[in-house]
Amino acid sequence: MFKKLLAASGFVLTLGLSACQTTGGPTTLACRAPTSEEFDIFRAVVSRDHQTLVRYSAAGAARAALERRDPYVNNHFWGNQGYTGGTVVGVLTQPPPCVVDLPPRRDANGNAISTQRAIAVYQENRFRALVGGTSTTIAADQALRLPGNSGFDYFRCEFSQTSQGWRMTDLCGLPTVRGGIGQ
Repeated sequence: MFKKLLAASGFVLTLGLSACQTTGGPTTLACRAPTSEEFDIFRAVVSRDHQTLVRYSAAGAARAALERRDPYVNNHFWGNQGYTGGTVVGVLTQPPPCVVDLPPRRDANGNAISTQRAIAVYQENRFRALVGGTSTTIAADQALRLPGNSGFDYFRCEFSQTSQGWRMTDLCGLPTVRGGIGQ
């Protein structure tokens, strides 16, 4: 039963990604070094620097949960009782990071939304092993499905453009960021 539930959730995730991020042509996912802002976020995660993470977060429920040090957010970033599998720090503690720019979201008219962007972050050797090199191309008629398993092989971050620059909107894939955070 659990395998069926897991397969169904993977299918729904694939549909959701493809609906939000389709392009007119093939999509190439390529490894690049982090920008200075991204590097600051990654360094802050590894060093447990809450203030820097708050500074690089957009206003909203996720940032509020981070500010109050919600245990759910802490487990998402750093794990629990020394176990870091499936966490953001679990991927980041195997340097160097490989940042993959994801296709832009599109508005109702099919235009790229320039005030939003998303990335996936891998450990470089893991990305190479998954795709057989430093990049992979996905045909235009295929759904965008990132190689590997979210949380273990990569994590995904969404950003929005603010007056202070690019800011995380989802604390790098926090599962319930659009719903209630923690309890």
